[in-house]
Amino acid sequence: MGQRFIQLGEGYSDFFELVTLIEHMPQRVMHLYAFHTKKDGEDRTSLAASFQPTKQGNFQPIYICLEGIPRPNDVDKNVRYEQFQELAEKYQLQIVEMEVPSSDQYHELTLYFNQLISILRLNHLLPPL
Repeated sequence: MGQRFIQLGEGYSDFFELVTLIEHMPQRVMHLYAFHTKKDGEDRTSLAASFQPTKQGNFQPIYICLEGIPRPNDVDKNVRYEQFQELAEKYQLQIVEMEVPSSDQYHELTLYFNQLISILRLNHLLPPL
């Protein structure tokens, strides 16, 4: 089975694309993720969703908005993160939160995504190959 991150981008429209994907295929969503990191001295969060593998091609996508929103905390609320939480509640999904290194610590983005896939597999959040 092929497992791959599909980067949507960092902006508002990219976040809404992720929301639309989840809303149109809620039965395929396996997990929602919030990957927290520190990038350029700022606390950032990547929001992602893994889907069930496709029937044809046996491909499992993980859509991600990479380091696109400020990390929410008790003082500074984040509208996009709150919408993501509402989406999780609506479809009875839990958001898996993890502290991860920032993507700029890797020479290539592909290596970063491979590392995240390995972490998700080790935590039994993605099936083994």
